[in-house]
Amino acid sequence: MKRTIIRFFVLLLFSSQLSAQNSKSNSSKPVVPVKKEIVTAGETTEIPITPFPIMSFIPPALTKEQLGWFKEAGFNVMTIHPDQEAYAKLKKYWDGNFFLFKDFSSKGYDYKAMCDFQTNDPKLLGYMLGDEPTSAMIDTYKEQYDYLRSRHPDKICLVNMLPSYANQVYIGSTYRAYMKKYFEKLHPVYASLDNYPCNRFNWENKTYYHDLEMMRETAQENNCKIFGFVQVYSSDGSRDVSESDLSWQVNSLLAYGAKGLWYFYFRNPVPGINDLMEKEYMKINKKDSVYNFNKGRVKEAAVNNVYEFGSGVLTADDQKGERFNDVARVNAETLAWGDLLIQFNSLRVRHILAFGEAYPPVGVDNLGSKDWSGAEEPIVAKVASKVPTKSMGYILSFFEDKNKTQYLIIVNKKHGENMSCKDGSLATEIAFTKEVKNVYLVSNITSKEEKIQLTQNNSFERELEGGGAILLRLELNN
Repeated sequence: MKRTIIRFFVLLLFSSQLSAQNSKSNSSKPVVPVKKEIVTAGETTEIPITPFPIMSFIPPALTKEQLGWFKEAGFNVMTIHPDQEAYAKLKKYWDGNFFLFKDFSSKGYDYKAMCDFQTNDPKLLGYMLGDEPTSAMIDTYKEQYDYLRSRHPDKICLVNMLPSYANQVYIGSTYRAYMKKYFEKLHPVYASLDNYPCNRFNWENKTYYHDLEMMRETAQENNCKIFGFVQVYSSDGSRDVSESDLSWQVNSLLAYGAKGLWYFYFRNPVPGINDLMEKEYMKINKKDSVYNFNKGRVKEAAVNNVYEFGSGVLTADDQKGERFNDVARVNAETLAWGDLLIQFNSLRVRHILAFGEAYPPVGVDNLGSKDWSGAEEPIVAKVASKVPTKSMGYILSFFEDKNKTQYLIIVNKKHGENMSCKDGSLATEIAFTKEVKNVYLVSNITSKEEKIQLTQNNSFERELEGGGAILLRLELNN
């Protein structure tokens, strides 16, 4: 199982806090919830987040410079501990939304005390309670969810699930049983799981689309929205994420109905965790990339907590990393669609196979194929690369808005190690059935619509960048 040392660290730290948190209790007068658009539905509550939330599991330092970079890169949700000094710094330099969280804390913040921290601030979205719990730990989180939700029904509780490639002995159940227990016990308004697909030597994790589809379907069955995790880091097993890798992940998550993005990570975890722990828990690694292709992996003894991580959005020197501008670009594109994405209802997700690909990815529905790149699907007649041998396939994702208007996201899955978006570009033909009367392209720059001129066979051609996507509004014949 591919694991990152930081996830292992989180689990060790959090498990040590659970017993301490259960023994603490603080009481205070109930706080009047901030007024929001709330619709009660069974045991869950509808809590829309605007603007479309983009955040990081390892946040920036609470400085004017780093919070400025955070905003520049398109992030709009910050996370802090329930600490008055941290809150004062945040409000001085940050005007966006924020979550409270207790992970990575040597102070052991109690969730009941956290429940009453700055609850009248309209920018407070809710609480990040923990990361990657085992099946047994979900019962403890249920206590926290029930308490927080009873006090503040307009606030969100977040616990991030393990991916399916985690060891089932460690999880304590099958993955399907684990996910079922998570939703039945917690009744979350928002849910997430992390699955980091970009591995060394251009190898992709085969569970990626399986997990995205399981999350999409299970969350919909439970009246829940989903956040998606974006890998922008490297380690001994994970490659330095390329520009096309980044776009492919973000657009895949949007295609599967994500209502927000978590980046893993904005700040390099070594200085980030040291600051959050208020001591040198890890020694800072100055390397930007952790792999030398001439010499192979540079081994260091795992003593004194010396770990190596490649550049995220910021490097270990707390400077803008190699992917900073790419992250800023793809976040800006996402936010241009954000108002639509928030209200979309995911109808179905399909994959068009690449040339020579015999089967669809595990866990997804395949289109019935007329040829190597064609499709037989309501509304869509064909999506095909003009050079089929260069294609890695496409994602077709069908949505409707609150007015039942039909939308379609098409993702070019071409991406890879050291591949730019330009290098992965494919000239693509997109054809529709006779059901479709008009097609409008929603710009990922201006958010405005542009009517597409279709040919006599109801098609058009478009250059799709590697990992890139287009969003189309469709008008159907009555």
